[in-house]
Amino acid sequence: MKTSATLVLALPMLLGGFVQFVVSQFYQKFATDTLLLDSAVIGAIFFASRATDAVLDPVCGYWSDRLRRRRIFIGVGLIALAGGLVIAFLPALDIFAASAVAKYSLAAIGIFTLYFGVTLVYIPHYAWLAALQRALPKLPFFASRVVTENIGTILGGVALAVLVPLQQKSTPMLFYAIVAMLMPLVLLGSVPVILQNDPGAVPDPSAHSFRRALAKLAENRRFALVAGMSFFNQFAATTLLAVSLYYTDYVLGNKELGVTLAVVFLLSATLFVPVWSLLARRYSRLKLWMIALTAIVVVFPTVLLTQAGHIWYLTVFAVLIGGFAGAVILFVPQEVAFTTGSNSAEEGLYFAAFTFVNKSAMACAPLVIGVALSAAGYVPVERTAAVSQTISFLFVAVPALAFFISAVLLRFYTRATRAAEPM
Repeated sequence: MKTSATLVLALPMLLGGFVQFVVSQFYQKFATDTLLLDSAVIGAIFFASRATDAVLDPVCGYWSDRLRRRRIFIGVGLIALAGGLVIAFLPALDIFAASAVAKYSLAAIGIFTLYFGVTLVYIPHYAWLAALQRALPKLPFFASRVVTENIGTILGGVALAVLVPLQQKSTPMLFYAIVAMLMPLVLLGSVPVILQNDPGAVPDPSAHSFRRALAKLAENRRFALVAGMSFFNQFAATTLLAVSLYYTDYVLGNKELGVTLAVVFLLSATLFVPVWSLLARRYSRLKLWMIALTAIVVVFPTVLLTQAGHIWYLTVFAVLIGGFAGAVILFVPQEVAFTTGSNSAEEGLYFAAFTFVNKSAMACAPLVIGVALSAAGYVPVERTAAVSQTISFLFVAVPALAFFISAVLLRFYTRATRAAEPM
């Protein structure tokens, strides 16, 4: 297999990155400011959809392992991703303007559907790459995946650059813009489903026990530590992206700046992923990983300078955090791939647990944001010191603390890895 094939295999991540970015970065603020829905209720919808979907992860992981029909899972998931996003934005149409029940219902159905699509795409895709990565360790399967997903999120940023100015002017345009942007991404994501074969033969069902695999997973301490790090990393990133629009709009008075920062962050992370991948060939990726997490924690408090008028520093901040985050988003799934062991019939279940953890973090972030904003008395057209302080705390202190906890867990993981190495 050539290096170029790793890029083809990563194409489904274009749509995954696009949809998840638009939802995490924009939808909660769109729902509160344009649809005039309660922030706590929207946060609860995100939490419930993520939690429900996460419960389905082990089922998807088990059956994708057992059936080895990963292309079918991915294909159906791409449709669910696109369809869920369209449904979630249907309340922007004028015909639903007078019905709060319809708005909440469509928002809930859309969010539930698209996150179900995330399960069907991400778990089989992760498992697919894990099997290939162990067989061909020199090829950049996960680096290609991260870069492709980040390109999808950058396209999501471009979409938001179009959508945010339309937010108050012509809400039906949001729906049509989303539909137009989704179509080419669905077609591109379908390429590996059509061209590539599922790796490996269908395993013997008698040798692939769900209970045995779960028991083995529960005993894997290294995986538990990686999963813990992933939870706090994902919680920090989701909170940062979701609050950035609130921070730049409410605290700094610059609505469009939040989208620009997100795009800069993603561009920086994308450009640095190959750099971290090359460095990992010469240096310990665990040491590089710790350097990146430490740098992120140190840089976060400096963003408070922007409140003194140094708004230009937000761009520098986004470049720095994005660059160091490139190491985190590359090394975490790689470590999951190598903690699965040599039994290629279990990658899906391991990555199901990995995705379950990430979704749990993504579920907690909007719930925390929604409850905090509601408790502070957030109203889009009013500016109060209490709400500004709450948003600043969510944007700076919460992600920094989560990344710090991740760094602490990495220390334990490093020790566990050394203890597992043969003398």
